[in-house]
Amino acid sequence: MATRVIPKTELRDRIREELAQLGEDSLLITERGRPLAVVVSVGRWNDLQESVEDLEDTLAVLESRFRGDNGRSAEAVLDEIEAREADVRRSARETG
Repeated sequence: MATRVIPKTELRDRIREELAQLGEDSLLITERGRPLAVVVSVGRWNDLQESVEDLEDTLAVLESRFRGDNGRSAEAVLDEIEAREADVRRSARETG
């Protein structure tokens, strides 16, 4: 996996070529030399999201153990976290 850097002005002329060659690489788009956006394939994005979710789950279990919730299973802790996240999403939609 490599990251290719391309100015926004060049990307306009080469977008099809760059996207066709993307594969597992990422594309850093710059504007006036400053990072503007990152492009990754859908497969790579899904892998990254799954990794983040796994890390969040691991962290939640470790935090629970640190707090002394040793009597609860990891599954119970994760169920509670998912319920809280659903409440947050629901509240965000309502206040939207």
